[in-house]
Amino acid sequence: MQLAPEEEVVIEARFGLGLFGGTATLTTRRILLSTADSEESVPLMALTSVRAAFARDFAAAFWGALLLAFAITFAVAYKPLETGVNTLAMGIEKRMSDKAPEGEAYGRFIHVSNGLVWLLMLPLMGWGVYKVVGGLLGETTLVIATASGELRRTARGRREELLEFGAEVGRHAGR
Repeated sequence: MQLAPEEEVVIEARFGLGLFGGTATLTTRRILLSTADSEESVPLMALTSVRAAFARDFAAAFWGALLLAFAITFAVAYKPLETGVNTLAMGIEKRMSDKAPEGEAYGRFIHVSNGLVWLLMLPLMGWGVYKVVGGLLGETTLVIATASGELRRTARGRREELLEFGAEVGRHAGR
């Protein structure tokens, strides 16, 4: 970032993490949003509104907990469920067929190993944990609106520096 003559940095705030993050810089003339591979500049005179807010998403946390509970319950209760389906199928087969039972495989229509069931439920469990943690941590959003559109930047958790940045932009925008 290169500053113009008589332009000074007022406040700077970081959003995001690592490569996906960036900085928001307020100078005496403009707002500069920069990431590792892009840079956007908005003159203070072009601003229509600036919003900075923090919110938790309890609905996402609830649905994530529900998904996590379902995945764990299904993985734990799969074997009794499989046994019940196999018993039901064997009873139907005995009534419909005249042949006598032969071998171990008779009446065993479904067989999935317990480890495979847990492995198949892992993505659901992971998504559930992600939604619970994300919903409870919340998200800080900075929205800079101009006549031609808006720029939105978000960061996980309560980020005081972004909230302070929004307040500081509000103080300098009216000058």
